[in-house]
Amino acid sequence: MLHNKIKFLAVSLALTSTLNIAQAEEIDRGFSGKIDSSVVYDDNIYRLNKDLAKDDTYFNLSPTASLIGGFGKHVFKLNYVGDYAKFSNESDADFYDHDFRGLFEFDHTSKLNSKFEAGYQYEHEDPGTINRVQLDITEYNKYSQNYVAMSLSYGRIDSTGRVTAEYKKTERDYKNNSSDFLDFSGHQILTRFNYRVAARTRLYLELLKATYDYKEVLTFQLDNSLNLYRAGVAWDFTNKLSGDINVGYQDRDYDQPDIQDISGLAYSGNVNWSINTYTDLKLNAIRESIDSSLEQTGGFLRTTYGIDFSHKLTPLVKINLKSFYINDQLVFSSQREDKRKNFEFNIEYKVSHSFEIASYYIFEKRDSTFSLAEFEANTIGLSFNLLFGN
Repeated sequence: MLHNKIKFLAVSLALTSTLNIAQAEEIDRGFSGKIDSSVVYDDNIYRLNKDLAKDDTYFNLSPTASLIGGFGKHVFKLNYVGDYAKFSNESDADFYDHDFRGLFEFDHTSKLNSKFEAGYQYEHEDPGTINRVQLDITEYNKYSQNYVAMSLSYGRIDSTGRVTAEYKKTERDYKNNSSDFLDFSGHQILTRFNYRVAARTRLYLELLKATYDYKEVLTFQLDNSLNLYRAGVAWDFTNKLSGDINVGYQDRDYDQPDIQDISGLAYSGNVNWSINTYTDLKLNAIRESIDSSLEQTGGFLRTTYGIDFSHKLTPLVKINLKSFYINDQLVFSSQREDKRKNFEFNIEYKVSHSFEIASYYIFEKRDSTFSLAEFEANTIGLSFNLLFGN
């Protein structure tokens, strides 16, 4: 769905999972998938202030497919996520997003294992999530991205100690709206030491070093390096209460002398509580530095807090409430600060084991000291979801 992009727990093939209780042998292997089709009305599709807002109705199709298999103790995972939209009036807003990922896990010895992951994405940007205000926008910013990542770990998941080293390379290429100054090549190295203090509880230390090489535009260069140091704890208590919380220090250093560097507190965390058979609660928080999408500017500090509550009214009917708050402090301008609020309500009816009907409402608002960046948006959707496989 176009504006249902904020997730409180990323379900992905990421190599950087800190706590993975399940062993590779316990993974459910096979093929599974889902096709979501929705009819959606949005009263502000480009997330502009009320004087420039355009409304439209669109058809959204979101297929997902996953294949998990292996040989012996080695496992592979292949995943595809699509997101397609066809608008009734604003045909230039149509998009067709694709996300392909593959992960291979190799269990070499009783203590040594490695992973290799690669992916390709062709996606659009939700204009409400970036700080660049494009008053004349007629189509979403679109980009292609590919990455490769690999890791090597010494020590089992259930060992007292475990050391992991990871490397990731990312290439991003923007396709339209004069956004090519945001093209970059990124390199990231992460090292982690885990120490098991209890059967399902681990402490960890992490060091992340990354470099981002951007396309040079005239006299402006956004190249920078990021150092992130953090310590955390991850736990999973009998599948009722799990979480991962860390606190640390971040330092983003820009190569160009007149761009202000960013340093200071960094943290992230999520907590998942299965209150009972029918009720789940998820909380998350993150403080991070991000490169700005504005021309001739550096970066900003983003702080996010979110809550996700779901409850089964009956075995067939489930409601879901989500809300998040995001504060963006633009370090290159003491006169601009953005505050974004989101609320989402969803009700789902399970018609059968493989077919669901859902309806949802989303409210988004951004307040800003820069008046042109302010907006409000309301989205209403009706979806039909088909599940198959495992």
